Amino acid sequence: MAGNSILLAAVSVLSACQQSYFALQVARARLKYKITPPAVFGSPEFERIFRAHFCCLSGSGVYICPSPVLLGIFGSC
Repeated sequence: MAGNSILLAAVSVLSACQQSYFALQVARARLKYKITPPAVFGSPEFERIFRAHFCCLSGSGVYICPSPVLLGIFGSC
């Protein structure tokens, strides 16, 4: 059980690091191609970077949701 928690924590931390990296890449691309938020369309290079970030962001919650720790927290409410 403790091994699963450690693995879950490791995957969650790595996922957060990946998301941070992709968010920085999107911010740099916005500055480089002069695209102001909330616009998501512009040059094809920016759209490619933004899509990579968004696709990884949409699946990042999968690691955390089935966690027995979180299920225990939500079950006690």
